[in-house]
Amino acid sequence: MSYNHGLEERIFEKQWKKTAEEYRKSGMTEEQIAAIYEFDRQVFNSDRRYRERTIELYNNPSVKKIKVYDDYSENNRYGWIDNISDPEKYKKIMSLPKIWRDAFTMYLYDGYSQKEISSKLLKPQQTISYWIVKIAEILC
Repeated sequence: MSYNHGLEERIFEKQWKKTAEEYRKSGMTEEQIAAIYEFDRQVFNSDRRYRERTIELYNNPSVKKIKVYDDYSENNRYGWIDNISDPEKYKKIMSLPKIWRDAFTMYLYDGYSQKEISSKLLKPQQTISYWIVKIAEILC
């Protein structure tokens, strides 16, 4: 069975609401709960990236899986930019504002939704969508 991100997202959010309520009952502040949520979200997104970027070898469940790409380190979040081999594309990407590249990295590599990015960067969701599409067009 393949990975269904929408279903997993709903399960994560439903479980998180219950957990957050328990944290509130135990006396935790909203800032503490938000920090825990941010950590849990990163773990959830990391798991999603792993599942989306692994493939089965043959159709035999006993065969090991391989990763299609190795996850980047926090020190190399923008490694995707360094991997652009076309000098023109690289120049275009680097001429864009840093916030555009941040949004693209958060979307593609960190696994955030456009809505989450817009709340983090304090920009409208349509703006985030526009930035992501423009960078994708340059890279294609």
